[in-house]
Amino acid sequence: MRIRFPAAAAAALALACVLAACGNGGNKAPEGIIIDKSNQTQTDSVLEVRARNFEFDRSEYRVKSGEAVRFHFVSEEGVHGIEVPKTGIELRDGQTVTVTFEQPGEYEIICNIPCGVGHAKMFAKLIVEA
Repeated sequence: MRIRFPAAAAAALALACVLAACGNGGNKAPEGIIIDKSNQTQTDSVLEVRARNFEFDRSEYRVKSGEAVRFHFVSEEGVHGIEVPKTGIELRDGQTVTVTFEQPGEYEIICNIPCGVGHAKMFAKLIVEA
């Protein structure tokens, strides 16, 4: 009896690689949001979000639609990360990404690292103005 496991394993591995290449890990920016993780997009606009235990430095942040903004995150106290759900923006302490929102709208900024008893209350609003 001939064992076909190596061929089946190779086929499964090839399929997994193809599917991984086609997926975006759930972190791809939707249409209307441009993310430049290389930060090569030229801009003078910087939005710094600072976090400390169970709060951000502001309850609301504002940016202009159609303008590139350099998003920078700093965790001043505790261990935090930020995510802007449904945008593809996720940052850890010290990370920066350049983002252009092509349309006005409102988004939520959340802490995406469980940081303790106040974690569920750790959110702020991001307003993209016309």
